[in-house]
Amino acid sequence: MENRILIIGDELLGEQGEAANRFAEILLCRDANRPVQFSINAPAPQSLRQLLDRASADIIGKKAGRIIIGLGLKELKRGGTDYNGVFTLYQALAHEILNKTLATVHFLTIPEDMFPQAPSQVVALNDLIRGLAAKDDKRVRIMDYAAYVADFKDKQLQRGKFGRSLYTDEGLPTSICNTFLSLFLYDFIKIELK
Repeated sequence: MENRILIIGDELLGEQGEAANRFAEILLCRDANRPVQFSINAPAPQSLRQLLDRASADIIGKKAGRIIIGLGLKELKRGGTDYNGVFTLYQALAHEILNKTLATVHFLTIPEDMFPQAPSQVVALNDLIRGLAAKDDKRVRIMDYAAYVADFKDKQLQRGKFGRSLYTDEGLPTSICNTFLSLFLYDFIKIELK
């Protein structure tokens, strides 16, 4: 369904999926006459492996015209596997979605501050996620949220502003972070929907 947007994410989209829900509300308020439906699975209780195993029902079966994916952070935080192991599952899920749907698929990158214990793992995973654009340049969109956050932090430093923390010391998103991400999603998708 062309006007259905499926959002699948882990704590990248907020501990309770706040950013995904705020994004949906902003889009519905700003574009009141746009025929759009949302299916939000954030925070997804399933692991990447479980999402891959259940992709036919939980993703492909939703018949969405646009799919936003913000995954990988949960697996990095759990430990036991590095960014390569996480990306192997991530790539398999992307392959499954691209082969079995006609949807445009948006992949979110992860800000380093969300995994302060090993930011290099996030940087490496993001580089691999960006590489997914080569799979299908007509249907794959990279939503480079990590670069957007880095730009925001640079602007704060230039102005000497330090009061707008997007993340806690543990890497959890603050309320302003969830709003920031929801606005990022809205701005990106608004352009895509024109």
